[in-house]
Amino acid sequence: MIRVDSIWLATAPMDMRAGTETALARVVAVFGAAQPHCAYLFANRRGNRMKVLVHDGLGIWLAARRLHQGRFVWPGNQQGSQLELSPEQLQALVVGRVDQLFVIAGEQVQADQQLISLDNPEWRARLLQLAAMPVNAVPPGQSALGEKERQLLRARVGRAEQRVRALENLVEQGAATRGEVLAAQSDRDGYRSDLLAFERREQLARQSPPGFDREVIAQNSEQQWLKTRLAALSVKAAQSGRIAEVLVNSGENVGAGTLLMRLERLEEPLLWIYLEPLNISYAVIGQPLRVRMPNGDWLLAHVVQAVDSAGRTPTVLRGPFATSEMGLQVAARFDEALPPRWRIDQLPLNVRFPTDWQQMFSASREFIARFESFIAMDRTTTDVPAQSHGKALSAPQKP
Repeated sequence: MIRVDSIWLATAPMDMRAGTETALARVVAVFGAAQPHCAYLFANRRGNRMKVLVHDGLGIWLAARRLHQGRFVWPGNQQGSQLELSPEQLQALVVGRVDQLFVIAGEQVQADQQLISLDNPEWRARLLQLAAMPVNAVPPGQSALGEKERQLLRARVGRAEQRVRALENLVEQGAATRGEVLAAQSDRDGYRSDLLAFERREQLARQSPPGFDREVIAQNSEQQWLKTRLAALSVKAAQSGRIAEVLVNSGENVGAGTLLMRLERLEEPLLWIYLEPLNISYAVIGQPLRVRMPNGDWLLAHVVQAVDSAGRTPTVLRGPFATSEMGLQVAARFDEALPPRWRIDQLPLNVRFPTDWQQMFSASREFIARFESFIAMDRTTTDVPAQSHGKALSAPQKP
């Protein structure tokens, strides 16, 4: 196995027709040099092919992989020209493949309803491989050859014991010597030793090999991890709502963090109003207003949250001669349920607040009072010069 201490990824695409020399030149251009025991990953522009260049300390290895369906989840250039990956991040380049989509955009779903089914063929193949491995030491079967050997050894021991007993009887009768008895006993002990050695070999063969238990524990742990990961690839709705958008297709490879779809909650939509700062008096909880829909209908709504922030008014809502690009963000809700056809995110609308006639009349009266005082002041300043002027222009009387 090739030793790899660190993994580096190049964000810029590379021509997959490149050979070892061209890939090595790209590594030198992007990473400065090909360091020993390092792996360097490149992908093509379409993201369905990847090449890995590995420096094992002595030479260069170049491996390639191609996806017939889907593509790799590859970082963009906005994250820099190079990234260092952990082994987990390397595996996350292809976490799963979209096996089946159960919903479409615009469909309403309930909580715990299955939305999408993912699969990982490599994990499933490894799971099948682990399932085929033995979990217990396989004892040797009672083969006919082993049983015959046991019977033969036992028969030899039995005949040797009979010979010893027969020779002992002959010694008592004076027909055999003591040396013949000792020789027979030696042969019997040898046959017994052979039988004990055979039984010891059979017992050792039935025992688990050294380290087998640890391997079984590791296999069971990996098998459980793979089952858990495969079960987690089935995505269900966390809450009831409506599928606003589906961002993946069946057969596409997806990585960790890939956005699969957008789910909108079924609660009444929130209307964000960008109010000019001079109209802050309308930003009162419970303030009624009217909303003009794209078809010309007017719907009633009311303010549900006081102003707590200001933001840049979207360009689509900004008038041609707007004096300020900032607006007070006021939250409002419709008085009645919004029709499903208008449940569209980021839909620009126009709103109208009711005219505050009391404030208008109060402002008008204040304006009229100021205007009348201005007229009175103007009359006062005009009459004096006229009198003076008249006096200055008046003719002298004759004596």
